[in-house]
Amino acid sequence: MSFDVFAQRMVNGELAVTDSDALRALIDPYVKSTEPESDFAQLQFDDGTADLYGIGEPGSGFMVNHVSGRLAWDLIAKVAATGDMTLMAPGVPPMIFDESVRAHLPEGLGDEAVVVASGADIVRMLDEA
Repeated sequence: MSFDVFAQRMVNGELAVTDSDALRALIDPYVKSTEPESDFAQLQFDDGTADLYGIGEPGSGFMVNHVSGRLAWDLIAKVAATGDMTLMAPGVPPMIFDESVRAHLPEGLGDEAVVVASGADIVRMLDEA
């Protein structure tokens, strides 16, 4: 799936950061290769791959695309949930992993946000777009 999916934490309607070390601890076991000059990592899973931009400081936000397989989406869900991040993709409502995040989204986004809980939920949202 070639959607560009952005993950970003927001607090009081503003962009915010979360713990990059905690997110990297989840991501690192799946890193197949990196290109530090472009802040890029290719992730490898038993059933596919994903491209991740923002590997240096994922807590500042990151983007994934060219995602194949279901295990990558499970990891993205786990990373975003751990960082209280919102997932955003063109033509798709913002995806949050906890209802408490809704109050921190910028005006207008909170009303559109959908609570998701898994990689399968993310795929369903993208498929509906």
